[in-house]
Amino acid sequence: MAVVSAARQWKDLFEKNVHLPPAFDRVHTAHDISTPFCIGLKSIEGLSHRLDVGKQPEYQVRVSLYDATYKNFLGRQWLGPLHTAQGGGENKPRLKYNQNVYFHTSINSIGVMAIVEVISITMDQNGNMKYNPCGWTIVRIFKTDEELPDSSRSSTVPVQKIQIYYGSPRALYFMEEPLEENNLLKPIPDCVLQCTIATHKAMLYSMSVMPENVIVGNNDVIPGLQDGNTPGKDRMKKAKLHRQVIATIEALNIHLPPSVEKFEDELCALLSEDRRHRENRQTGTNVSIVERRLLIGVHNGWCYLSKPELHHLDVWSEGNKVLKPQASPSMRRSQKYMSTSVRSLNGAVSQHGQGTMLVLKNRLEISELLEDPMLSLVFTLEYVIGEPISQEERKMYSSLSRGNSRIVALRWCAWNPFLHPNQENISISLMGGPVPNPNDDLTYKLPDTKMQDADAGKHAGGSINFYWKCSMDGQSLQVPMGAPHFLPGSMPSVRSDDGSEALPSPDSGKKPPSGRVKSFAGPHSLQVPQIQMPQTYYPQGYQPQMPQMSPMYGMAPHTYMPMMQGPAYDISHRQPSIPPPHPEISEQVFRPTHTPIMMPLPQPDRAQGLSRAAYARLYSAGFHPILDRNKEPPEVIDPNVPVQIDLVKEEQDTLQCNEIIFQFLAFSKYGSDIQEKNKHAGTVFFTFQFYRCPQVTTERLLLAKPQNDLSSDPLSMPFILQRLKKDGALSNGPPGLEVKYYMDPMSMKLGEVSLLLSHLYRQRLHIDVWDGDSLMRIGSASVPLMYLCRSGHEAVQSTFELDVVMMEYDDPNLIAGTQSQGAQPLGIQSMMKGKLHFRMANVGHYSDPKANLMVSSKSTKVISNTAGNIAYPGGSLNTNYTGITPKKKVARAHHITESNREVAALLHSHQDQVIPERDNNREGDSEKLRKLSRMEAVRQKEGIDNKFNTVMSYKTEKQERMRDFKTLEIYRMQSKKDGILNMLSQAITTDHVINPAFGSTEFFEFVLKNPYNVQQTFTVEFDDKYLHVITDAREWRYFKQLNGLQSPLEEGMFTKQSKSQFAEIFLRPKETVYIPFKYLSFKADHTVHPQGPVDPFKKNEKKIEKSEDSLKESLIRVHFNGEDGKSVSIMSLKVQPIPHVIDQTFRFHSPEQTFLKRSIRIPMDSLPGKIIVMIWCSDPNIITECKATQPGEPLDVYLKVAMGASPQINFI
Repeated sequence: MAVVSAARQWKDLFEKNVHLPPAFDRVHTAHDISTPFCIGLKSIEGLSHRLDVGKQPEYQVRVSLYDATYKNFLGRQWLGPLHTAQGGGENKPRLKYNQNVYFHTSINSIGVMAIVEVISITMDQNGNMKYNPCGWTIVRIFKTDEELPDSSRSSTVPVQKIQIYYGSPRALYFMEEPLEENNLLKPIPDCVLQCTIATHKAMLYSMSVMPENVIVGNNDVIPGLQDGNTPGKDRMKKAKLHRQVIATIEALNIHLPPSVEKFEDELCALLSEDRRHRENRQTGTNVSIVERRLLIGVHNGWCYLSKPELHHLDVWSEGNKVLKPQASPSMRRSQKYMSTSVRSLNGAVSQHGQGTMLVLKNRLEISELLEDPMLSLVFTLEYVIGEPISQEERKMYSSLSRGNSRIVALRWCAWNPFLHPNQENISISLMGGPVPNPNDDLTYKLPDTKMQDADAGKHAGGSINFYWKCSMDGQSLQVPMGAPHFLPGSMPSVRSDDGSEALPSPDSGKKPPSGRVKSFAGPHSLQVPQIQMPQTYYPQGYQPQMPQMSPMYGMAPHTYMPMMQGPAYDISHRQPSIPPPHPEISEQVFRPTHTPIMMPLPQPDRAQGLSRAAYARLYSAGFHPILDRNKEPPEVIDPNVPVQIDLVKEEQDTLQCNEIIFQFLAFSKYGSDIQEKNKHAGTVFFTFQFYRCPQVTTERLLLAKPQNDLSSDPLSMPFILQRLKKDGALSNGPPGLEVKYYMDPMSMKLGEVSLLLSHLYRQRLHIDVWDGDSLMRIGSASVPLMYLCRSGHEAVQSTFELDVVMMEYDDPNLIAGTQSQGAQPLGIQSMMKGKLHFRMANVGHYSDPKANLMVSSKSTKVISNTAGNIAYPGGSLNTNYTGITPKKKVARAHHITESNREVAALLHSHQDQVIPERDNNREGDSEKLRKLSRMEAVRQKEGIDNKFNTVMSYKTEKQERMRDFKTLEIYRMQSKKDGILNMLSQAITTDHVINPAFGSTEFFEFVLKNPYNVQQTFTVEFDDKYLHVITDAREWRYFKQLNGLQSPLEEGMFTKQSKSQFAEIFLRPKETVYIPFKYLSFKADHTVHPQGPVDPFKKNEKKIEKSEDSLKESLIRVHFNGEDGKSVSIMSLKVQPIPHVIDQTFRFHSPEQTFLKRSIRIPMDSLPGKIIVMIWCSDPNIITECKATQPGEPLDVYLKVAMGASPQINFI
């Protein structure tokens, strides 16, 4: 569910979710307790309907509730997602739907049923959607002979098969019970709906946010209901509400212009006149006001969360300066309320002038409010009107009452309390008139505002003012960046017009509190004192040794250092927690007793190689050999010897295609028992991520064949890694595991080869080792990628013995002095868990010969429609882009129906009218056809010539051909205009392709020429939030210098006088300019990989579920329009995003339903001056903060993540 918090979004949701009430008798005979139900739509088999030629339809299932007793529909119709049929052929497609719908009702009658309708959707010639009914059926929910199972339990719900009928559900209005036995129903042969019907008791605690008799699905926006933690998972199966918050309202007063007395006098006069006209009487019709009431309820756009509370109002005049509340428990509360009320009312009087107002004396407490930004408080002002009854009427009706009373709705408003939770003085405009409202009442009219200005007209209905307090701990809910901003001290009301405003509060000059909209960090978000910062950063000249580590391993100076600090764990609010409505929606707060500090993983300055004996022993184990393109062993590079790498030489290498090979050879268990030498030590698997490639999770590998000669450490026992078969036995292939990457420049964007080489030179590959049996992480290792640089060789390889390290934390209960003053850091040890024998290689290959035709990256920064990249090449007169005309062109004729589906549909449309429908169920058809075929064979054998039939068939065929030619001629004349316009549009369209990555700016310039002989003002129009026109000359100059462009630069080129949202530029006749563009996006791939090793024996297994397709290719069309609105040039920008580069991955674990807070220390480069660092997270729900430091000091990046239910995995 998208998080929206403006009142306008609530109004749109309210107007969208209109539902039909049940019959009047159903409401009064319904039960007090509502029962939740779940209908699972599994699949539909045997759909049969006429399809257009060459068009694949999409199917939609619609579900609604119908009351057959009173012949009316209930609630609203649920519209399911669009799906395509899979399998079953074209005549009988099979639709796999797999959707669950939910509702709750208090009507327990067999006459209430669910109506399921299937619709096919296709596109017509004009591009409009065409809806075709495919059938419908009746799903009986209430059955007297059996009890429905519950879907929330672990037991399987039985699947029912229900027959589908021809026609439309509108036939229900003309049918009587029992519906299934009606003669008008014609079932579709072999067409059934497979579904499940069950109760759903897991929805009992969340029924308050859903109206009764309304069918909802997983994709429906239901404010107050928590979103699912797993993308694609049905959140309604275990529906949970948001946390409740307690809010109070004090000193509530309502102002009705021009005053309450005049407003009530006009109301009574109009009601009396209306009664006189209605009852046709002249006297005794004066009405009076009996009660003044205010209804307050929490509404989520669907329904009230509970029945609105009713409160009585009093009239307050200016002369009565003292307002006393009702009986209060203490004098302190009475004095506090009196001072607050008098101050607020005096401010309201000074704002609205002289007069009276309606006030609420007592203090209100709103307990049904949930912490969801789409909830609103609805205030409804209503009067109880008394109509006197004459003595003759009392005698006639034998009534002792002196009058009748009825309720009149006067004003209402809806206010969102989460836009500014710290705002205290609230003022909201009231609405009236014939507009939809949550109570579904006809509201009293608004005064005439034709002679008033716009601002006065918006507040003509009056205002409601009160003092608001909410226990939100000073934090506002997340509001999107596009949410409207309001004046300080004022809140908007839901109005019928778009330009709704609110009345300013008496204390509007007060500075509003800062929320998360304006700042990423609040007072309770990520404030970490510097006094508890551990000193884990050391200068490059001094690197302390880690415990239990080799002397050559120390802390790398350029390594990201994750750590956790004490205040980051202190996420519990200091105010008392609010009791949850039930245990399932309670929020768990993780309060550890210690403040652990995560030390960086030890990484070698030089990778540790193998000894000569171990190297020979390793190669004799039979691992898969690595050979170059000449079938020769690669050049071996010793990690213990420093290497000199020249990136310029690497870029000039003729073997541009790099085949990167990673081999996992053996794993040494550190400290294993020597007596277990002859036994298997379990299984392991590895996870890592290289460059921009997706994360790799290997299969489970067996630790077999312990070999002590592979390691010089007597405490470690190396085990050869062996692949397993499907049945768990050892594989017959060579030991070890090999992973290959083919880095071909033809599959990269221009200039990315140098970026890849720079990544290999500077970065490291981080490998996580996991236990294949318990799925627990054993430790992590890292290896530098600089040994993959070939330095002119055909191929290179290196073999390493990597330390696998795990961070161990001591038990805080065993540490003495934990209750002492000050922050005591927890003891941390870097435990050696084993050694990984790892080999990597880089084999060079020649790239595709077409790579020589690639233009340089600098030339593609300037786009022009004369550079040979227009969308329309010029038809048959076109030459190749090289300027050489081809010697021969061959054109082969094809049938027009094979290349144009629209013409094929026109030519074959008459066949449906000529050929009658055949009844396949008639008896004797097969025998008749057999006799006719035998008669035809006899005639052909005897040579009987039927000239009459031959002439008639020729005439018929000729008439059909003439009709087809006429059809083609008409079609050609109708499509000629569109074809010419499309050709002309392609002639002015320029194609350009960019490959942006996360956080990288793509810069390019477009050459625009004024084709007219007069001056023109051109507008650059496009619809994309990530594409921008650079209007600042300084920014333009920076990108020109960065890309080495020599094109002209002009300051003040764009017009700033216009109020248009698009950039405008004035050009002289035949003038040419360069328009700069930049594309910057922060979309990243949030793919969450499954836990555990992969199964190599399962094919076509979908293992990854993406929350959003952020790397999907998109097309942006930029129009350069003149003053007449016609385009003089079009740029077709194709955006092909590429994955971002992964430098290092951190894994954090936290209990479910908690806030995870971490800080990562990043050592800064030794550059002179102060370095400006900006942090941007791809997930807007993650709070990030980065604090400025002195030059030379490390930088701390703080993260705050809200965790969901286990086992949720968040990828940031």
